[in-house]
Amino acid sequence: MIVNAAGAWGDDVARRAGVAPLGLQPKRRTVVQLRVGRGGLRDVPFVTDSHESFYFKGEGDRSVWVCPLDETPVDPCDAAPEEIDVATAIDRFERAVDWPVEAVERKWAGLRTFAPDGRMKFGFDPDEPTFFWCVGQGGMGIQTAPAASLLCARLILGQPLGRELEGINAADFAPRSLR
Repeated sequence: MIVNAAGAWGDDVARRAGVAPLGLQPKRRTVVQLRVGRGGLRDVPFVTDSHESFYFKGEGDRSVWVCPLDETPVDPCDAAPEEIDVATAIDRFERAVDWPVEAVERKWAGLRTFAPDGRMKFGFDPDEPTFFWCVGQGGMGIQTAPAASLLCARLILGQPLGRELEGINAADFAPRSLR
């Protein structure tokens, strides 16, 4: 049995195993940690604008994390932030608040991977019953990990979903489903 939890490389793993790809699309997401000319920022909650064009949240006493909510389609790679995305994040932050940006302390990027229908894909491939898909979390992997891992374990072991997953329909996550 192969459990394909390869994220952005999920389709490549499938091809190498002789399984048809799903059409996964990795998208780069950038985050910048800014040092700001004011204190007391550690407890600033998650804040986004009404256009959902960026967010920021407190990270340290004088620092915030800022994300331009970019979703740039890329090939599977070791993602690195592009300077234009860093500049966009800073610009959107500065337009929203009057806190002086003193420095970029850190910057990084990651890959969020999406299935064509935007749904997470957990389950055995209908054409290859020994190939299990666990891909397409689209940036929600950390938030959904407890339930997703339990769902995948139960499906792989052929066990009932149980009380913990009450209300979850495994068919909603079927790899070839467009539901």
